[in-house]
Amino acid sequence: MTRLAGKVALVTGAADGIGAGIARRFGAEGAAVIVHHANDPHGAARVVAEIVWRGGRAIAVQGDIARWPDVRRLYEEIAATFGRLDILVNNGALARTELQDALADDDQRQARELKVFGAMLLCQEAVRMFGSGGGSIVNLTALDGIPTAPVSLPDPGADAAIDAMTRGLSRAYGTRNVRVSTIAPGMLGPEEPAAIDVLDGSVCNRQFIALPAARNHAPDSIADIAVALTCDDNANRSSRDIVVAGAMR
Repeated sequence: MTRLAGKVALVTGAADGIGAGIARRFGAEGAAVIVHHANDPHGAARVVAEIVWRGGRAIAVQGDIARWPDVRRLYEEIAATFGRLDILVNNGALARTELQDALADDDQRQARELKVFGAMLLCQEAVRMFGSGGGSIVNLTALDGIPTAPVSLPDPGADAAIDAMTRGLSRAYGTRNVRVSTIAPGMLGPEEPAAIDVLDGSVCNRQFIALPAARNHAPDSIADIAVALTCDDNANRSSRDIVVAGAMR
């Protein structure tokens, strides 16, 4: 499995969960991986160690992606270490374990800054860093405003902003070989049947594919989709929405 051989990928929020699953899969597919974390150095170090142990290349980088100085430092470190960037995966939303935390005004503001403003900053700098061959951006968002964990609250406004940004970037930079896509995970678990709803460009051509429950291990399933969107096999596809829906669909 070397579909991403020779590529350099930045995955934000990659110390655990979906981000960690994507980072591991990218490493297994041959990409050099920047494992970003906000405040979990041990988790990021474990992901890096797994990638390196399997023969890959990876580094961990900390930063608040909603702050421009941190984003600039992040990209400077990528340039100094790898000299290029080919793939950006925006997975920087806050994870919450308590419902009352999600209700707090400060937490809502911070979560939206990470998800929307942080994604905008990261996309802006990624496009600047992509070479003449272009690159790929994958934005993680929520399925129709449905949270990915039972105790968290949806933020449909932020998700709509990410969707709009995905399509806008795709139109603006498609001629520069920059592909931009969105993956929208639902609330998945290993016991639930899954499905992928593929929206190609506009919402006109919709293909529904049922997946057997045995394949529905959320981080792995989403990592598979992320690889498919960023490998050269899909070099001519952009502005795609991949919806991963569980039993709620």
